[in-house]
Amino acid sequence: MSLERSNQDLEKLVQRRVENLFTTRQLECAEAVLSVLNRSFRGGLPDALAVRLASGFPEGLAGSGCLCGALSGAVMALGLYLGRNGPGLGRGQQVKSAVDVLQRDFRFIYQSNCCRVLTKGLEYGSRAHQAHCARISGETARIATRILLETRPELRHRVDGAYLLCQDSSAAAGLKILAGTWRRTGS
Repeated sequence: MSLERSNQDLEKLVQRRVENLFTTRQLECAEAVLSVLNRSFRGGLPDALAVRLASGFPEGLAGSGCLCGALSGAVMALGLYLGRNGPGLGRGQQVKSAVDVLQRDFRFIYQSNCCRVLTKGLEYGSRAHQAHCARISGETARIATRILLETRPELRHRVDGAYLLCQDSSAAAGLKILAGTWRRTGS
């Protein structure tokens, strides 16, 4: 299913999907950003592999409070679509330029890219923490989507609209997690 929507509409749908997966505790920040960008534009990674690749990045690199996990997930997604295919010069400059824009825009909004600074004063796992990090994750995915669509406009034609329009309730997400069906259902 393709979506006939503007780039801004697609950005908002990606943002909303990331926030939903984070808020319902199906995925953490880096996992949600990479997974949604991979799935939305058919990046080719199996869902479980995208989650595994990103699973060490939440909470600022495995809980150390360093680089924001959402930003890490977005960098991985930019690499998936814009990165080099092997050694040598190749397309390395394209992804570096995209990551530079991502970081610049992220720091403009949040003044830091450090998880411990971004979450200062929030108790890990609290509702306030979840809401705050869901917003950051969604916004970061939105920025990365904008960059991807500006750099590779043909990605608009690969959008998985059904996936982007899916929104899980907390109860449905909890059942998926308990049943271990997250990967099989593709949500």
